[in-house]
Amino acid sequence: MPRAKRTLISQEEGSYHIISRINKKHTLFDEVEKEYLFNLLSLFASGFYVQIHAYSIMSTHFHILVTTQDIEAKEASGEELLRRYRLMYGERANPPTGSAKTYGCFKVDEDGGIERLRNRLGSISRFVQELKQTFSTWYNKRHGLKGYLWHDRFKGIVLDKGEAQLVCSAYIDLNPVRADLVRRPEHYRWSSLGLRLRDAKQADELLIHCEGDLPWYRQFVYSCGGVEREGKHKIDPHIIDEVIKVQGRLGIGERLRYRVKNISEGMAIGSHSFISEIQRRYNRKFIRPRPFFNTNLLFSTRVLKAKR
Repeated sequence: MPRAKRTLISQEEGSYHIISRINKKHTLFDEVEKEYLFNLLSLFASGFYVQIHAYSIMSTHFHILVTTQDIEAKEASGEELLRRYRLMYGERANPPTGSAKTYGCFKVDEDGGIERLRNRLGSISRFVQELKQTFSTWYNKRHGLKGYLWHDRFKGIVLDKGEAQLVCSAYIDLNPVRADLVRRPEHYRWSSLGLRLRDAKQADELLIHCEGDLPWYRQFVYSCGGVEREGKHKIDPHIIDEVIKVQGRLGIGERLRYRVKNISEGMAIGSHSFISEIQRRYNRKFIRPRPFFNTNLLFSTRVLKAKR
């Protein structure tokens, strides 16, 4: 039977809850693979006309709540479309200007491929396709595998604006708790709530703002996490009471703990000279240090990337 056509909605109507799972024959994603998939999500979100509300990268699947920016895509200039394309594929990359026809002929579009590129970057299906295919190629090469990594095509659930988006965001951020991977949703590194509390700057670049504000949204997520779901874990009532008592806000101790937690995730924290020495000693690519915990005494930076 032919596949049913996807329901397409505009940004003024609502969003999509994207879900995609891997084939059962493949191994669970490890930390390196989750991080790589997250980096791809950030990369393609910078080029395609999409807005990410929430995401969660699990060991066998991922969730993304996304709204297309179809209005912006329709109004974009050719220069802007090309800029976005090269953000993803390199500053010298050029998109197709036409289509291949029979007998090896190539037919150039009358507008030089502008409308073709506009349709590509404004397509939610193409966005997810690029994400999955790029990751699949890398994953199979890493494990010496061939064939399909993902189980069939992705699921795209259409959501109304407002409350439906809010509830779905909480559902996505609670996935690691429901799977008993963490006790608190923000403790999970590869989720939107974890990113919002761990790295506000990166979260602002990737995610749209929370409904209301972050403390209110965090309190809402915890309240949802206390609801019983058959066969799933929930947040401890005492933890929920703690969060509600402070109205979802993080105290100075908690904020420091989340920043210090990054030490085990490829961070270096200290003076400029200390960071430079660590980067030199381990032959790491230089990344400019940033003030750590709003002070001018300590700095932090990633040191995972090796020099090329």
